[in-house]
Amino acid sequence: MSRSNAINRLAWICCAALALLVGCASEPVEVAEAEPPEAPPVEMEIGDFRFRMSDPTAGTMTKFNFTLYGLVPADQAETVQAALTEREQRLRDRVLRTAREASPVELEDPDLNMFRKRMLLEINRELGEKYFQELYFDRYWVKTR
Repeated sequence: MSRSNAINRLAWICCAALALLVGCASEPVEVAEAEPPEAPPVEMEIGDFRFRMSDPTAGTMTKFNFTLYGLVPADQAETVQAALTEREQRLRDRVLRTAREASPVELEDPDLNMFRKRMLLEINRELGEKYFQELYFDRYWVKTR
């Protein structure tokens, strides 16, 4: 019988400890509020670009045509739009210069990965902040004669 009394006491002690651990404590438990989900990035048009570049030593003429878009955080969309408007001509010059400096290998890549990365770096550098997360080209074509 003494063995069953010991088991009963151990069972009571375990139940009491479990009750304390589960929530019989006198302090209220604070529940942290969930943060609202982050808004998806906003697509913003940077501009339409059409220009020609000639290389007299090679005797070639290259024509460029593309529309440039970028993704910006939703909470910075108004700030970015103001920066684009304020620095429109400088940004346009920077895009044209970057396109002219691109190598044929960059321009022939179907995904334009290197070209997009260089363009992203230059645009963010011109705006003074890392506003754009990603760039996309639409109606892109380059023709060399």
